[in-house]
Amino acid sequence: MRLIHKTALAAMAMLISGLLSGTATAHPQPTDASIQSAWTAQYTRGDVGGAHASGHIYKRGDGRVQLTGTLWDTKKSDHKLAILQTWATYADGGHRYERDVTGSSKALGSDGYNFASSVRDIQVQECLGHKTASGRLVFDKCAPGWATIW
Repeated sequence: MRLIHKTALAAMAMLISGLLSGTATAHPQPTDASIQSAWTAQYTRGDVGGAHASGHIYKRGDGRVQLTGTLWDTKKSDHKLAILQTWATYADGGHRYERDVTGSSKALGSDGYNFASSVRDIQVQECLGHKTASGRLVFDKCAPGWATIW
């Protein structure tokens, strides 16, 4: 009887631990600036072959949300540019759009991006494209959807 009780307690602890870690992973919003959640578009609806974006996202001490990362062109032989689109939605319904483009690799933004504490949702989407002779960016292919990273 005592062995069954210990086994049941251990199983319950594992179940609760799994549920808690699943919740934290599904929508990471750390409140301590020292805690950073890794993000990637890879293997999500925001992923497209030929580009790879990943990095970290965290809530800073001042309440703002900081997004850092790198965008890589993983298939340079196709002569396409790797593009990462970032879309943020705020509590008041406002939006913010950012775009990074590279033919090799680059850090996102100049020092990443930071968003007001009222940001509710941040999504990313990888795309491939090219520039015309006049320098205009043309999107050739984008991932089928967006990956929510915040």
